[in-house]
Amino acid sequence: MKLTLVKKVDEARATKSFFFESNEKITWLPGQYIYITLPKLNYPDERGATRHFTISSSPTEGRLIRITTRIREESGYKKTLDELSVGSAVEGRGPMGSFVLTNHYSPITNHLFLAGGIGITPFRSMIKYNIDKNLNIPMYLIYSNSDSEFVFKKELVQWQKENKNIIVTYFDSSVSGHLDVTKLTTLITNHQSLVTRFWVVGPNVFVNAMEEILEELKIPEDQIKTEKFTGY
Repeated sequence: MKLTLVKKVDEARATKSFFFESNEKITWLPGQYIYITLPKLNYPDERGATRHFTISSSPTEGRLIRITTRIREESGYKKTLDELSVGSAVEGRGPMGSFVLTNHYSPITNHLFLAGGIGITPFRSMIKYNIDKNLNIPMYLIYSNSDSEFVFKKELVQWQKENKNIIVTYFDSSVSGHLDVTKLTTLITNHQSLVTRFWVVGPNVFVNAMEEILEELKIPEDQIKTEKFTGY
């Protein structure tokens, strides 16, 4: 399908959202991703002209597809994406992925989200979907970042104020050190019910560390869903 860039928004330091309009009708579930192929690269990139991105917008927010990503100097793809002008066309494929929130989850299930850096993107979609659909699913987000530049923080703060079932904790690892079993145990103690589903998203090193911690906490594997962001 053809995607046309209609808007770009700065979200945090070196992090932007790109909003695309599709020439075809597209539906997605919160948490799914899409492949985007650029028509050409302005800079060399050994990984080529295609990447996949989580759709950071909720299906409830209209027809525009929003992706949010770090812009890294070492990535020819990301630098080219950043230089796209509004009105530019790219190729899209998808949506895909099974790391999704669906309507069948019960409000009695407490969902605990662990986001590492740009791993926040699927959780933004899930939280917004939960709010807009009035699902009333309890969601507790622990958002770990390498600095104080938390993407979507303004929205998240507002959503938490307006929805008693949404709780967000911000964890700046440059100040508090990396999350470990003691810190995570302290953060989740007051929010863990008998039925809990853990969702973990972020770079490989973050997801691997959280998996080890959850194993140490004796969380059953069938209560854990993970997705690794393997490259930029």
